[in-house]
Amino acid sequence: MSPKVTLIAIIFLLAGCTSFSVKPIYNDQEQAKAEKAVTQFHYHYNESKFDEIYSHLDKQANQSKEGFTVASTAILSQWGKLQTTRLDEAKVIHSTALQVKMIYNSTFEKGNAQEWFTWNVYGNDVQLLAYNVTPGWDK
Repeated sequence: MSPKVTLIAIIFLLAGCTSFSVKPIYNDQEQAKAEKAVTQFHYHYNESKFDEIYSHLDKQANQSKEGFTVASTAILSQWGKLQTTRLDEAKVIHSTALQVKMIYNSTFEKGNAQEWFTWNVYGNDVQLLAYNVTPGWDK
């Protein structure tokens, strides 16, 4: 193959590689989506609407509805309703799924705890991947 033909082939190959559009990711917008999801989570938690929370659970969480309801009821029983909360830390992670990891310092009826959230963000759809409550406000 001559150098001229090779150069033309490379140009067409590069043109084909750049024909798709790349959507930029704005960390502040992705975090805002997750913060809105946390607000909805807290509302449903305080109302014991665990079915609503479960409907936004990512399939990757691999959690049965029954198991999720039992775990959620146990958290509500242990901590009581949420009274106040403040975002302590948030990180947007670019991996196979766009993730937002968040830590909230929260006051429940029965004490202070940190809530650890991991959200998968698929465009405008925010799905809960993991949720954990730990006593106190340590990092």
